[in-house]
Amino acid sequence: MANTRVRIALAVLATLALSVGFASTAHAAKPDNTGKPDKNPEPAQTLVALGDSYAAGNGAGSYLDSCYRSLDGYPALIAEAEGLDLDLQACSGATIDDLLNWQLSTLDAETDHVTITVGGNDIGFADVISTCAGTNDSECLNAVAGARAIMENDLPAKLASVFGQVQSGAPNATIVVTNYPRLFNGQDDCSFWTDFTAQEMIELNAGASELGDVIAAAAADFGIQVVDVLAPFGGHAICDSSPWIRNFVLFGDSKEFYHPNATGYAQGYAPGVTSALNITAPEPPTKPGKGNNKKTTVTTGGITSSDTERGTVKIKTS
Repeated sequence: MANTRVRIALAVLATLALSVGFASTAHAAKPDNTGKPDKNPEPAQTLVALGDSYAAGNGAGSYLDSCYRSLDGYPALIAEAEGLDLDLQACSGATIDDLLNWQLSTLDAETDHVTITVGGNDIGFADVISTCAGTNDSECLNAVAGARAIMENDLPAKLASVFGQVQSGAPNATIVVTNYPRLFNGQDDCSFWTDFTAQEMIELNAGASELGDVIAAAAADFGIQVVDVLAPFGGHAICDSSPWIRNFVLFGDSKEFYHPNATGYAQGYAPGVTSALNITAPEPPTKPGKGNNKKTTVTTGGITSSDTERGTVKIKTS
């Protein structure tokens, strides 16, 4: 009887030992909070950024190439913050035709997110600003009227082509379109080298608002969400106390003039676009303060504009 009890006791102990061993093995298979990345992390989601200089990040500084793409533009800021792989196709000077011809080739069924800012160059943004910076008020108002005519007559169909082809090329993606900010406060021209009157600034701002309305109407036909940046940029126009738009500066980089600065992209564009994209949060870090385990990359698309100088405002200084 004593031997039987001993054998039973040993069997129970062995069973307990095996149970502890499996429990320990299962625990060891979980992250151990060492901060080391998983050997096989999930691939990062993708963000393809399409459009013109405002989509490329012109005005933010630290440019990657002649397209004036910047990692301080809103697409790159969002990609970094959200752990996305960024394909930055946008390029300064790009028109809708340029976008359709050269920026869509990387879209596919695996594309997760697409952002679009385009249309300003199609209505002659830089030429209108260049004209209005001079002293001939009637020429300015005529230039604004011409841009509005293009918005009303030509732009809707072109935008529809963009939105339709993007949806076809990236059928599973969340697509977000932005408009453009108003550049002026309507009261003050603080540059010695330009001569914007109050009336001209009001008309130019009204044109920016109308362009936003045209973009929103075209996007609505395709069920695409539009991020309106007019409100965030309010109080941060050229000549305001805290401007988010680059003004003309003698000996400055003329390509940057009348584009958002780094703060404008970070605070005027990025928050609204991030919210609209509704990005699934990345996996939490394995150790606090160490970031997520997904390595993200930035890819640029070569020169995807037929004229990278197209959006350059030219101011006469003599």
